[in-house]
Amino acid sequence: MDDKLTERKRKVLQALVDSYITSVEPISSSAIQAKYLPDVSTATIRSELSHLEEMGYLIQPHVSAGRVPSSKAYKYYVENFINDEDIDLDQIRDEITQKCDNVIEIVKNGAKIVSDATNYTSMLMIANSDTLTIKDIKLLDMYDGNALVLIITDSGVIKDKEIKLPRIEGNYIEVANTLLAKSFAGKTLSQILAAQVDLDSELKEFRQIFEDVFELLSEYKKSREGQLYVEGADKIFEYPEAKNVDNVKNFMTIVGKKDKLKELLSDDADIEFSVKIGKEDAEGLDNMALVSAKYHIKGKEVGQLGVIGPERMDYKKVLSVLKQLGKIIDNLDD
Repeated sequence: MDDKLTERKRKVLQALVDSYITSVEPISSSAIQAKYLPDVSTATIRSELSHLEEMGYLIQPHVSAGRVPSSKAYKYYVENFINDEDIDLDQIRDEITQKCDNVIEIVKNGAKIVSDATNYTSMLMIANSDTLTIKDIKLLDMYDGNALVLIITDSGVIKDKEIKLPRIEGNYIEVANTLLAKSFAGKTLSQILAAQVDLDSELKEFRQIFEDVFELLSEYKKSREGQLYVEGADKIFEYPEAKNVDNVKNFMTIVGKKDKLKELLSDDADIEFSVKIGKEDAEGLDNMALVSAKYHIKGKEVGQLGVIGPERMDYKKVLSVLKQLGKIIDNLDD
């Protein structure tokens, strides 16, 4: 059967999905007519509903139940009827930047904001740090035989640690900073960790400093690998879908398996925004949906954030919040 929808079928389908997302109840042909299509007869609307069911856009979960949207209907709805809602950008910006002094804290806070704003479970996966570019590494003399190491990247200060200095004379700190900048500035984390700096014999006194920096970078890479944050895992219980024990079990199984969540977030590497609806789109997403987005700071990807919830998700709100949050994060330093 030809899957192309006529304009009237589109309007009927949009009305039905809009209504079901809000009410969680099948809508009658007379209600569609009264609220959405006053110029179309109820008989015609019933005929269109029947055709939409034949095309796989509507299902009847139980013999006595009315027609409700299928996964196919939600996919069509997302692709054809979504427009950004107005979001309070100033409020979101204030919430993101409040008490955040580095990239990880900003994005972690963003995950909570998305969960609160959408009232769904959100999850954040920190991006691979291999492509992080070092802008500068500086030693700050603490005047007690110690120095503070600051590692500055294209995403901000990622690491600072106090280290013990060797016996220093003259302009040791100044020379060390020059060597560190020459050796590391402009290189990615993976390039640095894959190489070894060969110091001239007369500069061997700086070897310990370089080893300390390598250790700090290795620690940072290890701490970033596989990081996943989940916010609002209990929000599923606020929806009627939680009355179905199988739905809850399936949801908690997915949310409780970090490897599965990472797989769901990472298998669309080249897509900025991804919407997966139902088990046909992703194994395990029975009666669920996942909307995810990539986040950037100064053009550098810093992570992926997803929202997971019932298949009857408020896609307009979720996509709008994710898009607006992405704009704010990308312009944090403007």
